[in-house]
Amino acid sequence: MNKHIHTWCRALWMVAIGVSLCGCAKIIAPATFEKPQENARLVSGPPMERIATPFDKALACVKGKISPDISFSVGAIADNTGKEQYADGGSGKYISQGAGDMVQSALFSAGLSVVNRRDPNIVLAESNWGLRPLAQQIPTDFFITGSVTSLDFIPGGGARVEIAGVGPRYRQSRILIGLDLALTAAHSGKLVGNAAVQKQLYADELGFSANRFIGETLLAVDVGGMEREAVHLALRQTLSFATLSLLMQVMPEASVRECAAQIPSNALVAAPAELISIAGDGSELAAAKEAAAKAKAPPPVAASPAAAGGALPADARPAPASAAEADAKSPPEAVKLANSATSYAARAIAAADSVLQAKSKDEATAAANEAAQYMTLAIQALREAAAKGLTGAEGDAAATLVENAIRATEAAQKYIAGAKYPEAAPASPTPAAEPQPKGPDPAKPDDKKLGGSN
Repeated sequence: MNKHIHTWCRALWMVAIGVSLCGCAKIIAPATFEKPQENARLVSGPPMERIATPFDKALACVKGKISPDISFSVGAIADNTGKEQYADGGSGKYISQGAGDMVQSALFSAGLSVVNRRDPNIVLAESNWGLRPLAQQIPTDFFITGSVTSLDFIPGGGARVEIAGVGPRYRQSRILIGLDLALTAAHSGKLVGNAAVQKQLYADELGFSANRFIGETLLAVDVGGMEREAVHLALRQTLSFATLSLLMQVMPEASVRECAAQIPSNALVAAPAELISIAGDGSELAAAKEAAAKAKAPPPVAASPAAAGGALPADARPAPASAAEADAKSPPEAVKLANSATSYAARAIAAADSVLQAKSKDEATAAANEAAQYMTLAIQALREAAAKGLTGAEGDAAATLVENAIRATEAAQKYIAGAKYPEAAPASPTPAAEPQPKGPDPAKPDDKKLGGSN
């Protein structure tokens, strides 16, 4: 009996040592010994930190090398791997569905002008509610699209050695993740950059096990650990490099050479010379900037129905906005009046255009008079809008349209003065009235038909 007690004591002593070494006491849930009426103690882990990748310095180097007038955006970057995980706590897709947001963060880290195209619902809602027109949104000059195209689990290998039930073990495995991104020039739809990148994720496991009989009692001990690169951090690193590669394909060689030197040597298989070989000449950036400038230029004035002079009254023209006030918003009352002015101006132009289709001088004159009435209303509304503080792009657009209405109305009136309309056909003579048979004389009071005497 004493022998068995001694055996159990030795076993318990070894188990206690193992528990102490492994820190297994920490796996007890905080709520295990709490009362039902009390809140469970919350576990506090490591502090928060900013997500960093080996390519952050190279991305920061891009800042200032691409004009802030050129805007970038991110489209759909889908997970096309088809891999899902439901075991070991998995609940669906193996790969993060936020790859597009990671690329957007990389562009922002590069100091570029980034416009949000990830979620247009807010912009559409404000437009539908009449709070902000879509025309005020900054157009994108370049956008990035693509997908995560591959996720392969590469079979690994390992070894295990035991002597008398005691020995170590080791195992290694890999995961291969690949993606394809493309950079498109929005003004032409041309594909100006492409990046196909992949990365292997390394994982290994090291352990030690022992199975020994102590007397008639079996004692089993298994200690081990496993290391594996974080899948989604590796995905972010791959996306950051792919984004940097796309930018290098449109940047001039001198800028690429400077930024490529900021990449750590152990972060990339390719040498800096290989990155410099994909450098562009800057022509795509220049073309995008030129296209953006043309898009922002006011449209040419169209003469309707014929070119004619016409100036907007000085008190109806909005005050020119300074560079600091270019993005300032006009008061709501001024914007409302400007909308009325543009509506009247559009009607005046339509009425002036109808002069050309008139078949008679009277019809043309009526259309010209209608155009003049709408033009007067447009000038009056624009004058009130200017008094309310109309300025900026909204004021310029309204003033341009009203000026077009003035030109169109004056041109219509000049067209009527010089046009020759067909003369009206002479009225056909009225046929002579045929003689009517003479009827009875007007009745007299003594007429029998009226009840007179015989």
